[in-house]
Amino acid sequence: MTNLENRSSPTLNNSLSGEFTASPQRRLVEIFEGKIKQGEWKLGELIPREVDLMEEYGVSRYMIRLVLDELAQAGYLVRTKKRGTVVSQPKLEQSLSSFYSFAIDMAAKGYKPASYVLGLEEVLHPDETTNNLLSLDKYRQPRVYNLRRLRVVNEEPLVVESSFLVFPEPVDLSRFDWHVLPFYEVLEKEFGLKVERATEYLDPITLTRHDAHLLRVESGAPAFRVERLTYDVTGRVFERRISLIRGDRYRFYVELPKRQLIGEPG
Repeated sequence: MTNLENRSSPTLNNSLSGEFTASPQRRLVEIFEGKIKQGEWKLGELIPREVDLMEEYGVSRYMIRLVLDELAQAGYLVRTKKRGTVVSQPKLEQSLSSFYSFAIDMAAKGYKPASYVLGLEEVLHPDETTNNLLSLDKYRQPRVYNLRRLRVVNEEPLVVESSFLVFPEPVDLSRFDWHVLPFYEVLEKEFGLKVERATEYLDPITLTRHDAHLLRVESGAPAFRVERLTYDVTGRVFERRISLIRGDRYRFYVELPKRQLIGEPG
């Protein structure tokens, strides 16, 4: 038995307080993370039961759960009620510092992105929010279409996406293979809709049963709701996109370059 609570712990440097003793919880996190990175706990497989980990390391179930929860939050594990705790891939990261494309960015990172069309239809009666955001009152006879897709990476579903597009006249979007064609390139080449910029809003949500089923997670699982407004070169919003993104597999980050403050020496 490896009793972490009774063994002496190594010291770590701390710039604020000199040296401190690494806690058993922190050491367990490092040990379990090492097992995942070295392949001892393999991707997609169940890890040992909590009771077995308690016995092996001589700690309480409470501590084991704290450690596993921390690794789950970091994306190394997925904890489920039915199967147990499974080794997961680290979370995918997406920068919000500039305009991005799901397929292009995932491919650039070495992943295999794909899209599956869930539906394509003309929206005859847009809701008030879509009406206002797309400024439909500025068109004589606006046509709004909704393209719904399931976005996957390495065959794992990650995003349920709805794109509301406005055109001044009827168009046939069904003639394009949206499974493989780059979305914004098609819009620019075929319809002259060139992206100038976009604004995004992120909200934490829990998934409905329907969306959770599509993403292969439990109903009520955490997710990001990302709403994008895409502008063309004239400053007109031509797309309202709503993406539901798995919170257990995705995280966003922003680069924060330091800017000179008033009164700060140059």
